[in-house]
Amino acid sequence: MTTQLLSQLWQFNQASAAGPVRKLTPDNYRYRLTPETASAGFIALHTAEVMHRFAFMLFGREVTIPLQAVGGVSDDGRVLDLTAVLQLYDDSFAMIAEQIQQTSDEQWAEMVPSPFGEVSRMQLLTFLMHHNSYHAGQIAQATKKGQQFVTTGY
Repeated sequence: MTTQLLSQLWQFNQASAAGPVRKLTPDNYRYRLTPETASAGFIALHTAEVMHRFAFMLFGREVTIPLQAVGGVSDDGRVLDLTAVLQLYDDSFAMIAEQIQQTSDEQWAEMVPSPFGEVSRMQLLTFLMHHNSYHAGQIAQATKKGQQFVTTGY
């Protein structure tokens, strides 16, 4: 029952978080709210990469993608391959969905290490859903109210 419920919640999280990402275009993916904030496209890349990092903590799944937008990395304005970012975003949600399906109801209560200390697998997945939603909101705001700022170097 737990796996089934979490699978449904994950699907709902994906559907709601994907809305703003689906609106990214070559014209707006570099929009930022301020020169200091990350661009909408960079935030989408960050979100996808974090799902892979959490897959390691949640399920022991090794990170097999290059990480460019996590671990204290700032958006320096470099041009991103928007098509690749969008594909990675979709693939990351699908990868987590598959891992959820492979997890037994009992495993959701198991404690796993996280940046927040030992938490249950279910708590960590819930945090990941919050993370996705938080950044979807940032993407929506950047594309609606932001602009492309001139950045140094790129």
